[in-house]
Order: sequence, then structure tokens, then C-alpha cells
Amino acid sequence: MLEKHVGELAGLATAALWVVSSLSFTAAGQRIGATRLNLLRTVAAAAILTSVHVLFTGRLLPDVGWGAAGWLMASGILGLTIGDQFLFTAYVLVGPRTMSLLMTLAPSMAAVLAFTVFGQGMGWLSVGGMAVTTAGVAWVVAGGRPSGRVVSMEDFRRGMWLGVGAAACQAIGVVLSKQGLEAGLTPLGALCWRMNAAAITIVPLAAWTLRSAVPLRPGATRAALSPMALGVLSGPLLGVYCSMVAVDRLSVGVAATLTQLVPVFILPVSRILHKEPISTRALVGAIIAVAGVCLLAVDSPVPQKTP
Repeated sequence: MLEKHVGELAGLATAALWVVSSLSFTAAGQRIGATRLNLLRTVAAAAILTSVHVLFTGRLLPDVGWGAAGWLMASGILGLTIGDQFLFTAYVLVGPRTMSLLMTLAPSMAAVLAFTVFGQGMGWLSVGGMAVTTAGVAWVVAGGRPSGRVVSMEDFRRGMWLGVGAAACQAIGVVLSKQGLEAGLTPLGALCWRMNAAAITIVPLAAWTLRSAVPLRPGATRAALSPMALGVLSGPLLGVYCSMVAVDRLSVGVAATLTQLVPVFILPVSRILHKEPISTRALVGAIIAVAGVCLLAVDSPVPQKTP
């Protein structure tokens, strides 16, 4: 019985795993800061993915032309090094619930970029999906800072802009990686190129950013290791694998619908863990935003990156 619904289960598992990774990276970022988290997470993920690639192929990186490698490395730098720096900072400032909602803007941004730069088709259903998603996000954002957030209103606004920036970087990264995949690489091989490029570039970025950083409290790094490890496991590793199973077993539209339920799934979890009340505005806005992503996926599917 379950074998007939492997795709559906994998899609739901993807959304659940991405909720776990969002909450885990938020907890780790609150302990050691976004830059240290991005550095440790990226290097760890690159090491794990490269080891898996060596295990299955016997090579550190797949053979690919410099053109495809350039697309993938640029995708890794923009989408992972810079985009995740914005993402992890925004997690701390606005919380995983609001951040997961802001990230639903990424498919619309990617669709517009692919249309304007690479001439990929975009029908009226895609345009409608982008409008619906934007309306859902705007509806929630117009309600102001969620109750339970302890940051100042200035920091919250900064977090919102960083969230939009993270969505834009993800969109650019997705489109660039799509160009790199045209060379016939497997998703694992492409991800290895992206993650290794990110791991190399995050080191000087972190060194520059942390040159005048406040020293960590004693034990902060140790306290952050467990949630960071859980985030790496549930996001770049298991989450990505389940999403690929869903896409393989289901139509792209159905798979995208299931995997993009994160803003809805995260509401009750945030309520339990962070005591954030679920307002009608938050619930309705999340459902509207997800519905817009579904319309966009049906007409012009865009692959998604994990937190």
C-alpha cells in the first residue's frame, strides 16, 4: 500500500524536514551568529556531499566543461555563500516562520529571471501564481512584527529586507544551476560543485566579517553543534534526497505543491516551540502564498533550494 504513495510521502517528508532545518539553523544562529553558522554548515555539508560522491563514483568532483562548472560555481557563491548569509541572519531577526513565508517569493523571482535573461516561457498561469504568492506574503507582512519576537522593530525591518535578499539569491542560484545541469550532470554532482564553491568562498567572507566580532560566550559553539548538525542532516542531505524522490515519482506540479507546504507546516511547530500565536492573518497568508507557488509550479515549474 505504501509503495503506491512513495512520491506523496516523500513530498510531505521534504516539507517536514525543511521545517526541522529552519528551526535548527535558527537555534544555532542564535547561539553563534549567522556568519559562524554559515561557515560551519557550508564546510560540513561540502565535506559530507563530496565524501558521498567519492563513495559512489570514485571522484572528488564530476567531470564537466568549464562553462557548466562556471554556472554551477556562480550558483553556489550567490545562492549558498551570499544567499545563506542573508538567510541565517534573517532567521535570527524575523524567525523561521516569517522567513519560510518570504522564501516562497523565490520561485516567482526565478521565473522572471529565466524569462528575461534566458527566454524561458512563462504563461498567464505563472503570472497569476506570482501575483497570488506576492499577495499572500504582503498580507502577512502588512500585519507587522509577529508577537513573541524580541528584536527591535528596526532589526525586524532589516531582517525582512535580508529575507527578500535571500529569496532573490536563491532564485538566481536556481536559474544558474539549471544552466549548469544542461551539461548532463546528476543532481548530486551539480550540488557538489555548488557546495564546494560555496565552501571555498565562505572562508574569506567569514574571516572578513568576524574580524571585529564580539567573542562568543563560553560553551556557545558546543551548544550550537547539535542543532546545526540536525539542520545539515534534515536540509541539504535528507531534505534534498526526499525532494528528488518526490519529483521522480510525481508530476512536478504535485511534487512542488507538497514540498512547498513549509509555511503552513511551521505554524503549529512555532506555536509549540516558540509560543508564537497563530493569527488568522498568518494562516491565510501562508495558504495563499503556497497556493501561488502551486500555480507557478503547474505552469512553469522552478526547482527549489533547501535552508
